[in-house]
Amino acid sequence: MKNKKGKIVLAFLTLGFLFCIGLQTAQAGPVIKFGEESWLMINYEMQLYGQWRDTGSGSDRSDDSTDIFFRRNRLSFSGQVNDVYGFYFAIQQQGDKRINDLTVSDIPGEDFDVLDAFFRADLTDAFRFRAGLLKDPFSRETNEGCFFPLSLDRSLFGYTNLERLNRDYGLVAWGNLVDAKLQYRLGIMKGNDSGNDPESQLRYTGRVHVSLLDPESSLVYRGTYLGEKKVLTFGGGYQFEPDAVYGNVAAKTLSEDYQAWTLDGFFEYPTTAGTFTISAAYLETDFDDAYQGGDPDTRSIGQNGEKNGWYAKAGYLLPKKVGPGNLQFFGRYEEWKFAELSGIFDQEITWWALGANYLIKGQDLRVTVQYSKTDYDKQDSTNPNTQDFDTVTAMLQFLF
Repeated sequence: MKNKKGKIVLAFLTLGFLFCIGLQTAQAGPVIKFGEESWLMINYEMQLYGQWRDTGSGSDRSDDSTDIFFRRNRLSFSGQVNDVYGFYFAIQQQGDKRINDLTVSDIPGEDFDVLDAFFRADLTDAFRFRAGLLKDPFSRETNEGCFFPLSLDRSLFGYTNLERLNRDYGLVAWGNLVDAKLQYRLGIMKGNDSGNDPESQLRYTGRVHVSLLDPESSLVYRGTYLGEKKVLTFGGGYQFEPDAVYGNVAAKTLSEDYQAWTLDGFFEYPTTAGTFTISAAYLETDFDDAYQGGDPDTRSIGQNGEKNGWYAKAGYLLPKKVGPGNLQFFGRYEEWKFAELSGIFDQEITWWALGANYLIKGQDLRVTVQYSKTDYDKQDSTNPNTQDFDTVTAMLQFLF
């Protein structure tokens, strides 16, 4: 608790100092300039969820559950020394929440932590790098900006197994080639490192994409460009970490490697009848069947362990405003197979959702409503974590 309070105090003291020395406003947030080249920008971003699920509460966990919590509540600092060197630092609070991706907790969970902290160098458009705590560059879905999605959020099942979900410590080199039609990303990251690994090895990642229409030249993708670009992009990624887990932790035997690969495509096209968006991907993560070892490392099983699956999503943005804002409808469908999930081997999940975004000030002020359904292939009447459920979510998003 003292550590959390210390972080909060430090953040507000920093803000106070910055405002004291004078701010200039910019569209993306307040900017402080230092001389001709150096500057510091401050951003505040939040997503407040109101959620209802038809299971999870009561003595047998079959009663409805309701919750209100911050999905994201973020303060970030982005700075440049000159046109080449800069940094990014962000802290984030999540919670208090009881409704999780697949379960409902008895006790609300909360997280307050440093989200990103990295140095960046943009040497040329063809060669840039970032070093520190940053995003895993592997897949499109987890590198779509969480405040610029098409649906309510990214896929619940599109992550690999990392302690910080889709962030890790390391180095990412990237760049744009052929007039930004081709982009590459190369990562050397910490990977799985619990102190209980067969070997302390690094994780190696490569990703490329090809843009056939307007380029996607940023390191951060968008789930929708709201009709501002004509985009057709195909990409793929691969990552590998040797001796990542034990198949039998107690005996420290059956050392297994980790590898994953993904293919994805994104299409968005504005017309006089509105803007149409289609996106899809396939993902497979593999721990060499460590789950069959009798006492597998927990990192090789579960929601982000060994699995394969795919998603497809589509959106339609109306061509004219409805009242003060724009209306965008969306839907997504996903199928996933897990080596082990909630004690069930070879479990399969079908997940689909329908919803709408009301964009009052673009993505800066947005209201989203989504209905989703989660269906399990194998159900156990004694296991509440294998029962189908419905979820309704309303979100208020605000960016400054």
